[in-house]
Amino acid sequence: MTGVGARLSEGQIRLRLVDMKRLAPNTIMPSYYRIAEEEGRRVATAWRSKPILTGADIEDIVAYLTTLKG
Repeated sequence: MTGVGARLSEGQIRLRLVDMKRLAPNTIMPSYYRIAEEEGRRVATAWRSKPILTGADIEDIVAYLTTLKG
């Protein structure tokens, strides 16, 4: 994570959190904003029809990661 804010733009960081599979289809990193059922995975009842993180959570993480410049 060191220097991620210097290497990637806000949009690039956001895409990696929201849907890394667009960049690397075989990644094991989950899509933190996509609803799990859309990916064909079975999920616990408490998480059905919900993303792992909210939009606000994603934006908070992006804001933090962009500060990591070196």
